[in-house]
Amino acid sequence: MSSAPYDAIVIGSGMTGLTAAKHLAERGACIANIEGGVFGGLITNVNELEGEFGGSGADLASTLMNDVIDLGCTMLSESVVDVRRDGADLVVVSDAAEHRARMVVVATGAKLRRLGVPGEAEYEYKGVSQCPDCDGPMFQAQHVVVVGGGDSALQEAVVLSRFCASVRIVHRGGQLTAQSHWQHAIAALGNVTIMPATEVTQIEGGDVVQALRVRSVVDGSVQTLRCSGVFVYVGLEPSSGLLADRADCDASGALVTDDAFETSLPGVFAAGAVRAGYQGTLSDAVRDAQAVAKAVLQRLRD
Repeated sequence: MSSAPYDAIVIGSGMTGLTAAKHLAERGACIANIEGGVFGGLITNVNELEGEFGGSGADLASTLMNDVIDLGCTMLSESVVDVRRDGADLVVVSDAAEHRARMVVVATGAKLRRLGVPGEAEYEYKGVSQCPDCDGPMFQAQHVVVVGGGDSALQEAVVLSRFCASVRIVHRGGQLTAQSHWQHAIAALGNVTIMPATEVTQIEGGDVVQALRVRSVVDGSVQTLRCSGVFVYVGLEPSSGLLADRADCDASGALVTDDAFETSLPGVFAAGAVRAGYQGTLSDAVRDAQAVAKAVLQRLRD
């Protein structure tokens, strides 16, 4: 029989993790939420949310977090290094302590994919950024490049256009993949240009970023773009490393779950961007959170 102090531990405090913790706590479960990074996840970097949510990502995350705290959820600022079973309990091992629970929900989300080119790591925080809302004002009246052709890339290019002298959007594909309203928004801006069928080969500079080397996908020609900032939005990688060597994952590294959101590790569930099959919107994050909370509650009653 379980002697765990928590019914469930939710790992991750992004949109999915906080929403799952809230739904579990609202229904009487004793919950802990553990996060080794910034509470709120990637949405805290979004200045203007679309659709039903509105407002900023930071405001939404703050509201959710306050709701979870008010419901009595224990908030732990620790980095999880392992999840293991001990009899009837699951043990979540962090860099600070060990925590026991009957169930675990992995909602660690995803991280922005890197380009993997020379200079990217060297110039991180020296011109290479993934937060235009945070860093955009530092590039006032300067020239920057956004890498990527999807919704995030174009949305952030719009943000940067308010501060920067010029914004180039560099993407490998021949056509942008962003939704049409973002493409229309970009087309209406006088200081944003698009460079399709172009890939980044190197980021160059001195103490800070000074230029970007790019190559044409069509003819292989190379050119240098003078710029002070590079903002990379080329997709997401599931943050599944905690369980990747023990749980079933798909080709992208996302955790594979059954219809009840349970992974191949009994009692360990996954939801949100870390889960294979996740569709990617905030509405999907909420639906995942609600569904995994329902599944965990059902298992707790069994």
